Amino acid sequence: MTLFDPLMWLTPFYFMGKSFSGNGKLMGFEKYTGNSDFMSFLVIGYMISSYVSTVFWTMGFSLKEEMRQGVLESNWSAPVNRIVLMTSKSIFNFCATTFEVILTGIVCHFAFGFTITAGLLKTILFLIPGIIGMLGLGLAVGALVLLAKEANGIIDITSSMVSAFSGGYFPVKVMPRGFLFISLILPMTYIYDSSRAILINQTPLFSLQKEFIIIIIAMIGFAVLGSFIFMRVERKCRELGILGTH
Repeated sequence: MTLFDPLMWLTPFYFMGKSFSGNGKLMGFEKYTGNSDFMSFLVIGYMISSYVSTVFWTMGFSLKEEMRQGVLESNWSAPVNRIVLMTSKSIFNFCATTFEVILTGIVCHFAFGFTITAGLLKTILFLIPGIIGMLGLGLAVGALVLLAKEANGIIDITSSMVSAFSGGYFPVKVMPRGFLFISLILPMTYIYDSSRAILINQTPLFSLQKEFIIIIIAMIGFAVLGSFIFMRVERKCRELGILGTH
């Protein structure tokens, strides 16, 4: 399905974009992004959204599964920091997601003509601290799962909202001011934006240097905040005796 997923999700956008283009260009889209390469915009958004989904589903759903199997409390009795247990679960999934992203790029190259300019290593430099910031958000989602004892709905809503507000499939500049404010405080916005600026030469929201600084600050802030929320909720669940219930 890794080969067919990008085709199923992106093909409707491809033909929709073609239907609204004039002389091969999307003037309205170009006004917001700096060029008319809407398909590369969508492909990069699809790739990075894969990492967003990986963070939320790995952390949140694994907790729900351990609750369902009745092994959460026994697993957490090990002399290992809870944060380490949570984040380490994502390592293999990040490797698997990276493999899927490479396949997506190959498939989209032949299907939609997707190509990137030089700058892949620079993009990775921006992506790594962004993923660390995402892990902080994932910990906060894990805390919600511990409280609500439900994973699917929480993860679907949070991951979809983060991708939407971060501009996963459309330029954030088109959103109303209130929503745009939310977008500008999410670290993922600058991951999407800087990746597109580096790989396909689209106009960034701010200079790449400023966006990198924002990503680093957000990485620290979300990692600390997410860890704090998760540890407080985990401690409260242990006090109430509801840690492993489902």
